[in-house]
Amino acid sequence: MTEPSTTEHATQSSVMEKVQDLLLDTQDVEDFLAGLATHSAEALSGRRGRVLCGITLMRHRSAATVASSSEEAQLLDEVQYKYKDGPCLKACREKVLIHVPDLAHDQTWPEYSDAIVQRGIRSVLAVPFELTGDDARAGLNLYSDQPKAFSQKEVQEAVGFVEQASTGLSLAVRLANRTEKANHLQAAMDSRTVIDTAIGVIIGQNRCSQEEAVRLLMSASSTRNMKLRDVAAAVVRSAGGGDLRTHFD
Repeated sequence: MTEPSTTEHATQSSVMEKVQDLLLDTQDVEDFLAGLATHSAEALSGRRGRVLCGITLMRHRSAATVASSSEEAQLLDEVQYKYKDGPCLKACREKVLIHVPDLAHDQTWPEYSDAIVQRGIRSVLAVPFELTGDDARAGLNLYSDQPKAFSQKEVQEAVGFVEQASTGLSLAVRLANRTEKANHLQAAMDSRTVIDTAIGVIIGQNRCSQEEAVRLLMSASSTRNMKLRDVAAAVVRSAGGGDLRTHFD
């Protein structure tokens, strides 16, 4: 195996230092990713043309741009989402690096290529993040207004950005998943609390059994075409209970 050259070592070291600086200087993952997108675009722009950068995150079968170097980069990502396919989405889905040196002469995604060339873009480089412990996929999307804008050096530098940022992004996605699950669990518990309280109110007001109270509540939900939780909340409010929420000691 060929050992990396001194220049390649220097480039890798520079990339590592820059990504570490971004991690230390930002307060949250959104700021970090925005900084990564901006730095990637600036670092890879030069004599081969201007480079724009977006970062795509795919979760729950949908894709969205979570950071971009500019509004223009965001719009370029949106073109791909419109056609539901393209180099960046393929890179995310299959975890492979995709490099299209000249979109004007590439027919892999003809509709997408035509649309993006009309927007002044000629070459695309998409690098997948290595996310762990989650079904999410992500990719760094680089666009240039010049054909053959990304040499092997630029490709290696982009891969370096992604490798250094993957661990931080993996952690952010995992935390987001836990927050979503916690929020869903809290909502379910809150619904259960207000429904149980409403059943108690109905039992007290009508001197009926629990089963009869449940039937009354479900009948009101069906008749009024309202969610059971909303009907239950109305019952509790009418009894002077106000809004309820599950509490933990």
